[in-house]
Parts: sequence; C-alpha cells; structure tokens
Amino acid sequence: MADPTVDEFVSAFVEPLVLGGRVVVDGLIAPTALTAWMRSPNPDATRLVRVCDAARTRLSRLGAVGPIDTLPLDAIALAAVWYDLLAMTHPEAAGRSGLRKVARHWCVALLEWVRVPVSRFEVALRHAVLGRIGELGRVDTHVEFWAGYADFVGVAPPRALVALPSVRRVRESRRRVDLFSLLSSLEVKGSATSDAPDLTDVTRAALAASPLTDIILADRPAPWSFRWTPASINAIADGCIRGAAHRAVLARGAATVRALEQATLAAMRMGAPRAVAETLLRFHLEMLCLDALGHRGGSAPAPTTGAAHPGAATSVSQPLAMDAYLRLGAERAAPWLGLPADTLRRVLPADPVRSAVKDPPSAPLLQGAGLMEAAVS
Repeated sequence: MADPTVDEFVSAFVEPLVLGGRVVVDGLIAPTALTAWMRSPNPDATRLVRVCDAARTRLSRLGAVGPIDTLPLDAIALAAVWYDLLAMTHPEAAGRSGLRKVARHWCVALLEWVRVPVSRFEVALRHAVLGRIGELGRVDTHVEFWAGYADFVGVAPPRALVALPSVRRVRESRRRVDLFSLLSSLEVKGSATSDAPDLTDVTRAALAASPLTDIILADRPAPWSFRWTPASINAIADGCIRGAAHRAVLARGAATVRALEQATLAAMRMGAPRAVAETLLRFHLEMLCLDALGHRGGSAPAPTTGAAHPGAATSVSQPLAMDAYLRLGAERAAPWLGLPADTLRRVLPADPVRSAVKDPPSAPLLQGAGLMEAAVS
C-alpha cells in the first residue's frame, strides 16, 4: 500500500483521534512518507480548523498552556508512530517476525525525526493531538449462524452475514479490547531476538515523546509502568504545563497519583540529580495543595469537633506529598509553593493524623532535594 498523503492521514487517523470517532488503521506508514508530507505539510484547511478547534477546547480545560492554531509535522509524525504500533496489534501481524522488524525500524526512524519536545508549545500541541490515545480500543465481533461462525477483528461483520437473524439463527457478541491490552501483543514473551524484536520499548518511547500525555496516563499497567524521563521532568518545570498536569491527574483519580508518587520514589532511589528532586518536590507539593482546595470546595460537610481534618482525603490519596509537607512544616514548604506560610496553613491541615501518611516516607525525595537535614523527623 502506498503511503497516505498528509491530508489522508489526518482525515483517517488524526481527526477522529482528536475529535472522537472511528480511527482507520490499514498497513504501515514508512518514514519516507515524511518527505512528501514536508512538501505539502498542511491538511485541508477546513479539516485543520476543525481539529485545532477541538484540540484548543480540550487544552483550555487544563489551563493556559498556549494557543493551538496549527498542526506541526512533528505532532503528525508522532501520530504516525502510534498508527504503526496499532497496525502491529492485529492478530495476523503477531507471528510475522519480518514485519515486526520493519515496523520497529520504521517507528525508531520516525521517533528520531520527531525528537524530544523542548517548549511549552510543543508539549501542549502533542498532548492536544494524542491526549485521547488512552481511550483507543478495538471492537472485535464474534458471529454465530446456522452454518458455523466467523470472527471480525476491528471491523463490523458484513450486513449480508447478519441479515435475518431469527431465520438464520444469527448471534453476535462484541468485545472491546482497550489500548494497553492491544499493545500487550507487541511484547515478546520470553527473550526478544533480532528475528523476534520486542516493541515494548518503542511504545514507551512513543509515550515519552508526548510528556503531558505520558504523565496523565501514569496509571497504565506493566510493562509500560510510568517512569520519569528527561522530557517529562523538563515539561513539569514549566508552571503552565505543571498546572495542566495537576488538574488532569487529579481528575483521573488516586491510582494515577499513586503511580506518579511511586515513580518519584523510584527516581530518587536511582540517584536523581538535585535539580530533578527539587522539580518533583514542587510538583507533588503543588498537587497536594490543589487537591486540598478541591476537597474544601466540594459538597462534603464541614468537619465538626473531633472529626477528621479537612485534608484527610488528601493525606491518604497523596501520602508522599503529605509526608513531605509534614516533615518540612509550613514555614519551609511555603517557598516551594510561592505562598505565605499563613495561607498554606489554611489550605493544608497543621497536624493531621500521622498514621495516615507513614507509607511511603518522603525521606528519599527530601534528601535528594537537600532538605532532609532541615526536615522535622
């Protein structure tokens, strides 16, 4: 199959991915497609406006992360990497080692061309395009009829096959396979070889190439468990991106928060530099405050005398961040948040129940940031 034009690719894959709908994956896209795409980098103007409007609306819910009025080729090329990875999840591709080698080579070449995002605009735009990648799935249909049965992977059965269901004793059963279940077919069970390459690391690299998406999908299963990368650390060093990540992560729930805290502890145990520890400490403390403000602004009744402190839910859902705050105290934590200490004391409880925040301890994070000697034991 010939490589699609940029307009064909945006129409079949990028537009439904951004707006919602049925994405079409058919074959693999080679890195040579980029040559043609660079000569004609813009899709149809009407389609471009539609995609950018939807992307802008989604990003506006996360905060002021920058304007979206175009689709740079690097974002489209990263979408092509996901297109190729999804193509390789088809059952017919599972046993074709030659095709896996080609797919790996092409995905690596595309990722090298895409490179790591360095600006707020690049980070925001890549998430605008790929922010719904975790919602992708494939619907497989099993059809039984009087003469036997048939399976249809990712496509609807022909109308003629399912016509007259009562007369022809037709029964349909559909099963939706989520993204990471699909991607499990890319992992080689046992040891990978040159003849049977593993595509798991390529998938991780594709996630890392969109740092905001990578952070928001932190609760994904192994072997794609979230880990902090230079790209994601660089992204949260920007205040606007950090705030967007906070809002999206808290909206997803406690599992995502726990995954991020576990990744932070893992990074500290591996000896992350002090600048990284400081960035991560600020990230977690700010998210703790935002979470506490959210609980205060909710519909829960105000605590009475002897009841749990207002931040009890926060202390349980973010034990690492809460433990760091308690060890530092409001006076030392306030500069990390750019808040007066009195304001911080009103946002977070002064002395919550310590038994709720013992695990995991924040000592590795505070030590990495050079603050352990000043922390309260």
